Amino acid sequence: MNTSAQGQPRPISRPIPRLRWRPTREADLPQCMALLPAWLGLDDRKPALQALWAELLDDPSITTTVMEDLALPAPQRLLGWGCSVVLPTAHAKALGLQDDPPQPPGPMVAGLYQRWMAGEPRPDLKALAEANGQGQLHLLNLHYTQRPANLADPLALAVLAVANDAFRFAVGGWQLQAMHIQGCAADVPMFTAAGFPVCPYAQSGPWERLPDELRPTHFGITRRAALAMLPGTSVRQAFDHYPPRFRFSPSQRRLLWLALFDDSDEALMARLEVSVHALKKLWRGIYERIEDVAPGFFGDDADRADDDGKRGPEKRRQVLAYVRQRPEELRPWA
Repeated sequence: MNTSAQGQPRPISRPIPRLRWRPTREADLPQCMALLPAWLGLDDRKPALQALWAELLDDPSITTTVMEDLALPAPQRLLGWGCSVVLPTAHAKALGLQDDPPQPPGPMVAGLYQRWMAGEPRPDLKALAEANGQGQLHLLNLHYTQRPANLADPLALAVLAVANDAFRFAVGGWQLQAMHIQGCAADVPMFTAAGFPVCPYAQSGPWERLPDELRPTHFGITRRAALAMLPGTSVRQAFDHYPPRFRFSPSQRRLLWLALFDDSDEALMARLEVSVHALKKLWRGIYERIEDVAPGFFGDDADRADDDGKRGPEKRRQVLAYVRQRPEELRPWA
């Protein structure tokens, strides 16, 4: 036993966590599969589900983030995984998510995964842009899992705090009609603290007799109910919305999303599969679009010479600072 000179047991030391969140990458998927919640009942489908997620990472309807601890070895860094899909009204109605308050007919995420693995299409960019512009979108948080899960553990609370930051930004910017999340009965303290009410299923089922860690539970809230709350919870903040000012192109929006996480130009080129010339052209298009819409955005000296290359990085810094405050610029809009 590790004891002090006075014979008292010393607390067990562990590295100070260096937690952050970022978008999920394909290299993360094996660790993500280890975080797949048991209540989904898809443990025997993990290889197929991992192949599906390799496709979902670039799907415009999908948002997925990981919480990682940089103090740990790379194969052990992922401590949390969350993912969501945005659905136009017709898709949400087919899942039974149109009631107020929402009363889905039963657990749906496992079935949704099964249909996607069978090839069922997801909403395309045009449908998402139209539904976003009309405020006719539902956001379904497919699941969130973290380890450690015991909320009496300070590290679990620290990971959860990072996850709430990720949630507020990663799902923000959509003009949502309602938001939903599926979890298990053991998740109730975590998700209700974020602002989600528990929604009873419209009919009982065999899942109600399962243990907490396997019993699916639905949480949901409408825009009307969320905006009646004072700001403070993650859910309430995610409903804040303003129409985008700049209407960036899909490729420009993807560049901005990835650049928010401080990737180098080399990493951005690899993720976007573009040359250095094409990357510079994308940035130039972003700056020109902003200056067309808001001529004073970059200050009075925006039109001066490049100043030995210093002006470009300064413009990038200003753009990314703005987008961090206004995530609607990252969303399609029609």
